Amino acid sequence: MFESFLNYISRTNLFNFIIFAGIIAFLFIKLNVIGILNAGKESVAEDIEDSNNAKKESEENLKSIEDTLSHLSEEIDEIIKNSEDNANLVGEKIVSDANSVAENIKTNSLKLVENRAELLRNDLIQKASLVSVEIAKKQILEELERNKELHAKLIDESVEAINGVNL
Repeated sequence: MFESFLNYISRTNLFNFIIFAGIIAFLFIKLNVIGILNAGKESVAEDIEDSNNAKKESEENLKSIEDTLSHLSEEIDEIIKNSEDNANLVGEKIVSDANSVAENIKTNSLKLVENRAELLRNDLIQKASLVSVEIAKKQILEELERNKELHAKLIDESVEAINGVNL
């Protein structure tokens, strides 16, 4: 009896297993589990490939940055040297321009002093001439006051000169 019971259980278990396998097979076909698994597999493969590409690109960028950093101190030294050279050239230009401006100021100042001296000289000559004319006029008038004959003679000469003018 025990044997028949075991035989019965094994047949029902076999029957249940076949039904279960059928349901699983039906679900695999209906739900396209293989396609989903393949798509997931392909997606994972693409992600791995993208990761490898990103890793390779990152390594190339790192190498480029390391190369740049290795030359950075040389570039900084070159920039500093160029800056110093430019600063020296600008400084020399400023000094040259300042000397030129100073020379122009000196030249213009000397010309201004010479022009002012000439103006003062001309002004003195004009004033001296006016004073000389006034002194001469005063002396002539005094002489004419003292010498009435000379006064009359000059008046006669002036009248004759006016009469000799033809209009």
